[in-house]
Amino acid sequence: MFFRETRSKTTKKPILQLIQNIRTPKGPRQRVVVSLGTKMNIPKKARTTVAKLVEERLRGQTRLFEENPKLIEYVDRIVKKIQTDGKWRSERKQVKNIREDKDTVEIFIDKVEHSQDRILGPLLVGHHFWKRLHFPQILADCGLNESQIATAELSVLNRLIAQGSELSHPLWIKMVAAEEIIIKNAESFSKDRFYYISDKLLKNKEQIEDKLYQREKSLFNLEDCIFLYDLTNTYFEGMCKRNPKAQFNKNQKERRTDCRQVVVALSLDGEGFIRKHQVFEGKMSDPKSLIKILDGLKMDFKGKRKPTIIFDRGVVCEENMKLIESEPYCFKYIIATRSGEEKRFISDFQNETFTYLKGEEEKNDKVEIFLKKEDDISYLLCKSQGRGAKESAMRNNREKKLEDELTALKDLIKAGKRKSPKDVERMIGRKKEKYSQVAKYYDISFVPQYFNFTFPQNVVFPKRFMNSLNKVKHKVNNYEISHLKMKSRLAELEKTYENYFPKIKPEIREPDLTWHTIDELEAKARALDGNYLLKTNRDDLSDDAVWNMYMMLTRVENAFRNLKSNLGLRPNRHHKEKRVDGHINITILA
Repeated sequence: MFFRETRSKTTKKPILQLIQNIRTPKGPRQRVVVSLGTKMNIPKKARTTVAKLVEERLRGQTRLFEENPKLIEYVDRIVKKIQTDGKWRSERKQVKNIREDKDTVEIFIDKVEHSQDRILGPLLVGHHFWKRLHFPQILADCGLNESQIATAELSVLNRLIAQGSELSHPLWIKMVAAEEIIIKNAESFSKDRFYYISDKLLKNKEQIEDKLYQREKSLFNLEDCIFLYDLTNTYFEGMCKRNPKAQFNKNQKERRTDCRQVVVALSLDGEGFIRKHQVFEGKMSDPKSLIKILDGLKMDFKGKRKPTIIFDRGVVCEENMKLIESEPYCFKYIIATRSGEEKRFISDFQNETFTYLKGEEEKNDKVEIFLKKEDDISYLLCKSQGRGAKESAMRNNREKKLEDELTALKDLIKAGKRKSPKDVERMIGRKKEKYSQVAKYYDISFVPQYFNFTFPQNVVFPKRFMNSLNKVKHKVNNYEISHLKMKSRLAELEKTYENYFPKIKPEIREPDLTWHTIDELEAKARALDGNYLLKTNRDDLSDDAVWNMYMMLTRVENAFRNLKSNLGLRPNRHHKEKRVDGHINITILA
């Protein structure tokens, strides 16, 4: 309801009317509930409140807090007038006349309100696939009862839908249709129940992962012929002192070296389904982690045909390659070699005939490949135009940054702020380490300051003058003063001993920093931009097959991306080791 003013046709005075919006078969219309004449002077600022109070009074609603008595006086007068000659009762008669039935109730649709909503859709979809994957049977085989299985489902689906911690689960359950779909008394579950179920799931991790993967194999007709392996890490904002696995690592992949981390290893099948996962301490390097995954695969494939393992260059080292090929493992592999190994094939990259990948001849980022076999090992030499342009741009950028820093160091040396060769060489070494990929073909040399002099034998010099020169020489050659201070001191001596100074023979060398590229080494480095090397001990694969199988590793990267973004692997707010491992385990299950 609302108030509207009209003008009297005779007196032209404003007439106040109470208007109601109604629905009709022809659409929404406005109807005059009552005309209040010209003497009801309700302030314009109060009209909205008065209209609402009138409507509440007519519907039999009461307010918890009292309103302004003046407004209540207006409301009483308006309601009394509506009851005598208004149209409110006639509306109810119209509704009643539609159907004289005891089971019929009058409902004003625009006034219907609802509360305590429950979200159904995402939970219903998750519950459906929970059953399709046979989670209830798998967890029952692990010794969980019906209530614990329902709690585990809520915990996993929360990670899938809302990415909350165990502390937030009880509040989330009250927002979704958990009691209607999963278990009746779900809203009474406390956070401690979810901590307990996290421990329970972690305790049975291997059995759950094995049975879950077997179910996925039957659902999607998967084959145990290819396994992808890679690692990532997840860091903690806090100190996480109660978790011995949480450690600092200078090779933190998100560049958060200020935070402790743990390392998560994933092994997937060729279609991207997670096979196993392991959580390692934060200082675990990629090469050292492989043996634990190999031990698990060895047991799974005992008496069966061994699969092909695909992993990137981070896991590659001489010890790992010997381990994979030796007893009792004897796995086939496809890997990207470590940076620098392609140098051995530089003549092949430049002289052999490469072919484009099938189906990619028309793409802008073309990849050319050439398969070269040496004994039992096959090497796939790859040239990527897009990668070449990217690496060339990165190389130019690193060169510019290195030269900018060397120029800044040279300015410090010229300003006399860096004198000692040890200090300068140390700074050069740091810059070479920082830009190691380009510094290897730079020749950087530093010439320190030097001062010496000789006296003619036929001239007698004042002893004080000679002592002053020797003192300056000592300080300059021991890097106690800069070459600028040396020039200033010599100028003072020249002015004081103007008759003797021109007769000495000084030898002055200012410090200098110089650098230049070694053309031959730079040309070799640039010739390898965009080139990389894949290596396999399978001799039954074509060049295209080797490349396409290695590119399956992008599925591991997609899995890591989903874990960290869509599934809430971070932030990990736990501090104890089993809680952190349990959090990661539930994220994997989700």
